[in-house]
Amino acid sequence: MKLLEPITIRGVEFKNRMVMAPMLVGIGIRNARANAYYLERARGGVGTIIMAGTSVDVFATDEAWGKAGGVDAFLDGVRHVTENIHQCSTRVGIQLWHGNVFPAGRGNLQDTRGAPVGPSATRERRELTIPEIETIISRFAQASANARKAGYDFIEVHGAHGYLACQFFSPATNQRTDHYGGDLAGRMRFGTACVSAIRSAVGDDFPIFYRLGAWEDIPDGITGDDSTRFAVELEKAGADVIDVSLGAMTGQRLTTSPGPEHPEGTLVPFAETIKRNVNIPVIAVGRFRTPEVAESVLEQGKADMIAIGRQLIADPHWPEKATTGRADDIVPCISCNTCFEPVRQPGTMLRCSVNALAGKEAELKIELAQRAKRVMVVGGGPGGMEAARVAAQRGHEVTLYERQSELGGQLIPASIPPYKHELAHLKQYLARQLNKSGVQVRLGVEVTPELVAQEHPDSFISAIGPISLTPEIPGIERNKVTTDLEVLSGKAEVGDKVVVIGGELSGCETADFLSEHGKKVTVVRRGPEMATGLFASARQALLNRLEAKGVTLIPGVKEYQEITKEGLHILNGNGEPQLLAADSIVLATGVTANDRLARAAQKIVSEVYLVGDCAEPGRILDAIRDGSRTGREI
Repeated sequence: MKLLEPITIRGVEFKNRMVMAPMLVGIGIRNARANAYYLERARGGVGTIIMAGTSVDVFATDEAWGKAGGVDAFLDGVRHVTENIHQCSTRVGIQLWHGNVFPAGRGNLQDTRGAPVGPSATRERRELTIPEIETIISRFAQASANARKAGYDFIEVHGAHGYLACQFFSPATNQRTDHYGGDLAGRMRFGTACVSAIRSAVGDDFPIFYRLGAWEDIPDGITGDDSTRFAVELEKAGADVIDVSLGAMTGQRLTTSPGPEHPEGTLVPFAETIKRNVNIPVIAVGRFRTPEVAESVLEQGKADMIAIGRQLIADPHWPEKATTGRADDIVPCISCNTCFEPVRQPGTMLRCSVNALAGKEAELKIELAQRAKRVMVVGGGPGGMEAARVAAQRGHEVTLYERQSELGGQLIPASIPPYKHELAHLKQYLARQLNKSGVQVRLGVEVTPELVAQEHPDSFISAIGPISLTPEIPGIERNKVTTDLEVLSGKAEVGDKVVVIGGELSGCETADFLSEHGKKVTVVRRGPEMATGLFASARQALLNRLEAKGVTLIPGVKEYQEITKEGLHILNGNGEPQLLAADSIVLATGVTANDRLARAAQKIVSEVYLVGDCAEPGRILDAIRDGSRTGREI
């Protein structure tokens, strides 16, 4: 199996071809949380870990740490983490970008006085001087040498995603006329100078990776031809590996964290082109989920190593499962980008929709219970299935009841809209794990208080789905009114002209589904914007599809006046009456918790838990988190 083949890079052997991609998830690089997070991935079998992008100033200067002992004390803390990772025979490196003294941020670089700077002058920032550029290059070299002292096996220069090195290479952001700009040779100079300076600082026996932004979807951005020539020059300068990603993205066509609308291995063509032109290993990245796709890229010679990002957050043991015939046990990443919320909301912690333990490996454990209990779980959605799975894993005797004829709950309708098929994979994974864990599943059973009393379990978990909210609009009792869940589950049919009331995720995805089937759809909501709860790139992709399909979006509605046989009467954002002609009205106006059975069970069972929408309507993230916590607590 190609994934398991070792590879030697500048005299350093890497045990396999699987790489944990660098991801900014707010986890740090030297604290107990980071140690547990990265160590769990090393134990899972990945051959190489690239820690998330870190400022060169953090590694290069005492000023970054002041009275805390300076950079040497910092390196001692890092060394503790790298040494633990090495116990698993996993190689670990650090990705370096420029920041701190010149604080990092794509387009937000500042000088020591706080003034914005960049490769070229714009209305917002001044141009970096050559002495400043040379100082930055020397910081890369110094930081790399210190990274080696901290026990890293290699470093990676971050030359992608619109960061500083990428800005110098991109013609869209580098209009300099000196030898750090102008033609292609000038735009490549910053990157090659960094690699040359690093090579001089670290010696000949220490690998240098370079993450290359191979293409940009911005005007005058990086082209594939330019990035191929750059890769050749980086090899000449002393780079040992080209890690191929993207440059600055607007999200119109591709993103650096592609969603389910893009296929697995979506960025492989860029890596394949570069591999044909260099003599050093090339890493491919881009939504790898399954071992079959990763293996095929290596078998076909399109890349030498495979970088796996979000999938390793979802399942740290993906490498071991993928290469030992246990692919069915892989927790599937749903590409929702919840894990990147720390980037969007600084100060928040890493969270994963399908792995409640992600980022909390140091504190959360699934351990055998001191006493096995009889556990009754009602509700076969994601929260109920996760609670049952974890409880059974801990040694409890678990029975799960679901009134429908199949497991899945809200995952079933949620997997129907375009590009939501990943949710079906999650449903199938959870169902398989129930079977493997020995959970007794009883389908088509409506649980009543009498049944709870008859079974009289030690612990009762209510994971019943929510109740749809019905807004008070005159005429809402008409036959032309239905709900998003009824439409997506196939229980209701709609006419050719549809108005969807509610413009958050469910409403917009229902519109996406209906327009895919030729319906003329209008989405209305009171709020000023649509689908606000989505990660930026996923939201933009969804809104782009709706626009391309001709879906009309009307935010800022002041009042829903009446539903008549003609359609929906509203007061629009300007306070003007408006008729939205419709054959059908679809309500996507939210849900409320259904805790009636749980309250009845409290009179019968001493331990009663509420999970997911039964406790408080939320996302898959909330259901899985609640289910995992409950399963660990029993």
